[in-house]
Order: sequence, then structure tokens, then C-alpha cells
Amino acid sequence: MANEEHLAILTKGVEVWNEWREKNLRVNADISGANLNGINLSGANFSGAFLNKTNLSKTNFSRANLSSANLSRAFFVEANLTNANFSEVDLIEADLTQADFSGTNLTGANLTGANLSKTNLSQTNLSQVKLNGAKLIEVNFSRANLRKLDLSGVDLSWFNFSEADLSEAKLIRTQALNTNFCKAVLTGACIEDWHTNSTTNLKGVICDYIYLQGNQKERRPSSGNFAPGEFTKLFQKSLETVDLIFRNGIDWDAFAYSFKKLEVENQGAKLDVQSIEKKGDGILVVRVAVSPDADKAKIHSEFMQGYEFAAKALEAQYQARLEDKDKVINQLFSSINQLNRQLAETSGKVSIYYQPNSQFAGGIVDAINVNTEQLGGNIKNINNQETPG
Repeated sequence: MANEEHLAILTKGVEVWNEWREKNLRVNADISGANLNGINLSGANFSGAFLNKTNLSKTNFSRANLSSANLSRAFFVEANLTNANFSEVDLIEADLTQADFSGTNLTGANLTGANLSKTNLSQTNLSQVKLNGAKLIEVNFSRANLRKLDLSGVDLSWFNFSEADLSEAKLIRTQALNTNFCKAVLTGACIEDWHTNSTTNLKGVICDYIYLQGNQKERRPSSGNFAPGEFTKLFQKSLETVDLIFRNGIDWDAFAYSFKKLEVENQGAKLDVQSIEKKGDGILVVRVAVSPDADKAKIHSEFMQGYEFAAKALEAQYQARLEDKDKVINQLFSSINQLNRQLAETSGKVSIYYQPNSQFAGGIVDAINVNTEQLGGNIKNINNQETPG
């Protein structure tokens, strides 16, 4: 609950509030839970204040200082937050739907679980921001500072990243369908298994090098830098492909089953295996060409599900076959040994008795020419005397 005294001072206007804050620097201002809907608080000093669960919808916070404030579960729906200072703020599970953060400093802010649906973050500094579990729908990141931001696994479809700085950002397993990266900076970013399509805009992207695997592995180019415009030329061509990554080898029977099933269920996708590449450490990448309008994320998901299902089913079959094979081999050994005994009794030849998994030469040999040092197991002569091998 808000401190009634603090709330009363705030209702006298921003000028009175700021004067009081300057004279009471050690006091933790508490406006938590208050209803400030639609109030003009432009330029107000809320540094370190408690505003959690406060209704700030449609409030004007332009140029306000909210650094290190507690804004968890606060409501900022359609609020004006332009050019404000939100550095190191706690915005956990806050509702920022359609709020305007353009030009705002959000460095180090915690936006875990926040609702950022249709939020304007253009020209915003988002370095070191936490976005775990945040709801991101049609967010405008144009000209935003997103250096080293981790967007792994996030659906970025229809987002605007034009002229944004995504240097060293993690775009691992992100969906970027119809996403605008026009003139964005992608130097040092990791784009492992990201999903794009023919409407993803890579025009004018500024990029010296990129990583195709996490932890700065698989650098492209392997040395030196891309020439201006080279990144766009290379990766615009790959927009109509799906990369299937296998880290423990490939079961080709399972691959054939899943690929054929995918072809039947997605006939309009025009699937075609384009290349197979070894990446080291047992990693294989199969690049599959698809039609420009194909849903790449759906195709990737359906293939991997089919592959895993087939691999498990085939593994059970392989195990059953191995067990049957062992039974057959043991039966063969038994039959051979029985024949050898009969032959030794009737022909006077030395017979080698076979045992499963033993290391020795096979067959029947003449007692005069045999070299016992080359044989393993026991050799019996016709007098049933054992000679060590």
C-alpha cells in the first residue's frame, strides 16, 4: 500500500514532489498500489521509489527518472515513457502493452515475464536487459541498442529491427519470419538454427562476421570480415532452406522415414536435400531447400518429431535383431563343434572347437602343418590329448 503522506505530496504536482525528494534523499518513496491513471508526471524523480502494482496506464512519464525503482506488476498500458531513465528498474510481470519507450534508457532493467505487446522500444538502450519469459508481440526495436541481448528461442516474427544494434546478440533458434532487419548491425551475432523466410528483410545489414553456433563457434567467414553487402547476398540466398542439425550422427533409415512423411504431408513445400555438411565434434547439418512460402518452423518441428519417433522404433528393432543374431550364431557354433567331433573321430584330423566371441582362426587343419602359436583356444588330437594354443 502507498504511504499516504508521500501520495499527498505527489498530488501537489511534480515540482513540489521533486523538491521534497531532494530534501529527503534517504527516504524511500512509496507509491505502491496507487491509481495514477492518466496523470502528468513528466520529469518527476522516482529514483529508487516503490511503484509496484501501481496503475500508471496512460500516464505521462516522459523525461522522468525511475532508475532502480520497483515497478513490478505495475500497469503502464499506453503510457508515455519517452526519453525517461529506467536503468536497473524492476519491471517483473509489468504490463507495458502499447507503451512508448522510444529514446528511453532501459540498461540493466529486469523485464522478466513482462507484457511488451506492441510496445515501442525504438532508439531505446536495452543493453544487459533480462527478457526471460517476456511476452513480445509486434515490438518496435528500430534503432534500439540491443548489444549482447539474449533473444534465444524468442518468436521475433513481424518485429521491426531496422537500424538496431544487435552486435553479439544471441538469435539462437529464434523465428524471424517477415522480420525487418534493414540496416541493422549483426556483427558477432549468433544465428544458430534461426528461422527466416523470403519476407525477412536483410537489406543493408551491417555485418563483419557471424557465428553459426553458440559460444562463438563456426565463425563466418572463418577469417577476415565480410565485404560490404556480402552478408546479405549470402544469407538472403539461404532464406529458403531449413537446417536440420544432428549432434550424434544420423540414423539414415529414420531420416528417410521422416523426410518421406514430411513430403507427403507438405506437398506444396517442394522439399529437396541441398547439402550435407560435417561440422566437427560429430555434428552433421543437412540443409533442405523449401518453397518461399513454406512455414519453415513447422517443417523443422515436424521433421524432428518424425525422426525421433522413427529412431526410437528402429532402435527397438535393431536390438531385437541383434538378440536373434546372437542366438543364430550360437546355434551355428554348436553345429560346427558337433561336426568337428564327428570328423575327428572318423578322419584322424585335428579339429578346432569354436566358441562365440573368441579370437582364433577357424576351420579344420592338418595336424602335421598346424602352427599352434597362430591359434587360440584348445586343440584336440585324435587321442583326445589337449595341446595348449
